[in-house]
Amino acid sequence: MHLIDSTLTIASSKGLYQIENPAVRPERRTFTRQDALLPDIEGESPMVKSFYYKNGRLWVVLGNRVFVGEVQSQGVADWDEMAPLHFPKSEAISVFVDDVGTLWLGDQLRLFRYAARAEADVPDPAPPGFAPLIRRLIAPKENRLLYGGTPHREDPGSPLPVRYGEDLRVRVASPQYGTTTPPEYRYRLLGRDDEWSDWSSAPTRRFNDFWEGTYRLQVQARNERGQLSRITSFPLEIIPPWYRSIWAYLVYGLGFLGLAYGARRFYIVKEEKRQARRRVQKLERERVVAERLKKANDRLREANRLKEDFLATTSHELRTPLTNILGSLEVLRGMMEGEETEFLDMIEENGKRLKRTLNALLDLSMLRSGEEDVELTPTSLDECVERVASDLRADAEEKGLSFRVDLSGAPMWADLDEQYLEQILRNLIENAIKYTDEGVVAVSTGTAEGRVYAEVEDTGIGIDEAFLPDLFEEFKQESRGRSRTYEGNGLGLAISARLADQMDGAIRVETEKHKGSRFRVEFPRSSEPAEAGAEG
Repeated sequence: MHLIDSTLTIASSKGLYQIENPAVRPERRTFTRQDALLPDIEGESPMVKSFYYKNGRLWVVLGNRVFVGEVQSQGVADWDEMAPLHFPKSEAISVFVDDVGTLWLGDQLRLFRYAARAEADVPDPAPPGFAPLIRRLIAPKENRLLYGGTPHREDPGSPLPVRYGEDLRVRVASPQYGTTTPPEYRYRLLGRDDEWSDWSSAPTRRFNDFWEGTYRLQVQARNERGQLSRITSFPLEIIPPWYRSIWAYLVYGLGFLGLAYGARRFYIVKEEKRQARRRVQKLERERVVAERLKKANDRLREANRLKEDFLATTSHELRTPLTNILGSLEVLRGMMEGEETEFLDMIEENGKRLKRTLNALLDLSMLRSGEEDVELTPTSLDECVERVASDLRADAEEKGLSFRVDLSGAPMWADLDEQYLEQILRNLIENAIKYTDEGVVAVSTGTAEGRVYAEVEDTGIGIDEAFLPDLFEEFKQESRGRSRTYEGNGLGLAISARLADQMDGAIRVETEKHKGSRFRVEFPRSSEPAEAGAEG
C-alpha cells in the first residue's frame, strides 16, 4: 500500500482500493475500488501485481505489462506502457522508483533496472577514487623548473606566474596498483582551447604560443579498464612583457598626451605666427591705403577749395556786370515805349533768374567754407513771416492760387539771424508757389514743445517717397534731364537746411505724391526782449 495524494491506497489482485469515508472511526471505514487509477485495457482485466506512486506519477504492474501515468484530480491521464518491461513476471513482485526516475523491478529471483525517463536525467557514475598528478612544469628553452613536487587540487589557489614568450612542458603521473597497462592522458587548456586533446599514453605535453592572460591547465587519466579519473586543474597566469604592462600603457598614454599637447601647441604657435603675419600684412595694407586716402583727401580738399574759390570769384565777377545790366535796363525802359518794352521785360526776368542762381551759389560757397557769420538776436517769427508772405503774395495770385497767412497772434520769439530766416521762408514759399498749379498755398506759425515754427503747406505736385533721402542734398532735383518740368538748380532747400542748422533749427517735411506737401521750419523758443515788452 501507498499514499496517493495523501489518500491510503491498497492493491489487490482485483484492482486498487481507497478509503471512501476517512472522516469516520477506523473500525467503520470502508474501501472502494478506484477504476480511474487503472489504465483501460480491452478484453479481460489482468491482475494487479504491484504499484508505486511518487511525485505525481503512478506506476502499475498489470499481469506481464508495466504502465505509468500522471495523477490528476479526476484520475490518471496520459498512460504510457513501458514496452521493454513486457515479459512474464511472478506474482510476488515489488516496484521502486528512485529520485532520478529510474525504475527498479524485482521478484524473488531477479532485479531489473530501467531508466524510464530520458538518459540525461540519469547521473554519471561516480568517478573512481584516483586522479592524475602534475609533477613538473618546465620552461624548455632555458630548461628552467617552474613547478615540481606538490600535488595540485581542483582549486589550488593563486595562479602560477609564467613569463610571456615561454613555452611550457608538463609532466604528469597517475599511480595505480593492480594494473599492468600504463594509463592514458588527455589535456586541455581553458582560456585558449576548451576541447580535450586525444588520449595518449605519453605523460608529457608541450604548450606554446601563449598570450598574456589567465589559463587553467586540466589533465584527466583513463586506466586499462576504461575508468576515468577526476580532473586535475592547475591555474597559470602568463605575465605580459614590460612593453605591454599596465605601467607601459600608462607611459604610452602619457607620451601620447604629451605628443598631442605638443602637436596642438605647435599648431597653435604656428597659427598665431600666421595670424600675426596676416595682421602685419593687413596693417601694412591699411597703412598704404590710409596714406593713399590721405593724399586723395588732400587732393580733394585742395580741389574743393579751388572749386569754392572759383565759384565765389566767378559769382562775384558775374554778379557785378549782371547788376550793371539790370540797372541799364531801367534806363532803357524809360527811353522806349510800346512793344519794345516786352523784350526788356524778358531780359529783366532772365537776368533776375541768373542773379538768384549766382546768389545761391555764392551763399552755398560761403556756407561750405564757414565764412558765413551768423548773428543771433531775438527775432519775432510772426513779423518775419508776415513780411516775406506779403512780398510773395502777388506771385501766388498771379498764378491764380489762393494764398493764406495764419499767424498765431501771440508773440513768438527765437534767437535767429533775421536775414537768414527771411531767406529760408522765401525759399519755402517760392517752392510752394512754383510747384502748385492750382489750389492753395498756406503759411502759418505756432508753438509746440517749447519750439516755435513756421509752416508752409501747398496742394501741389508733392514729392515721391523714394526721393525724400535726397531732398536736402545740393544740386538734387526729383525731375532730371529732359523730363524736367520746373526750372531750378536744386540749391534752395539745401541752403535752407544748412542755414536752419546753424541757428539750432530743423526743417521737417510731410508729403504725398500728387496731393501736396507741408514744410515746417522750427527753432528753440526764447524769451521776449525787454525793449519789445516795454513797447507793447
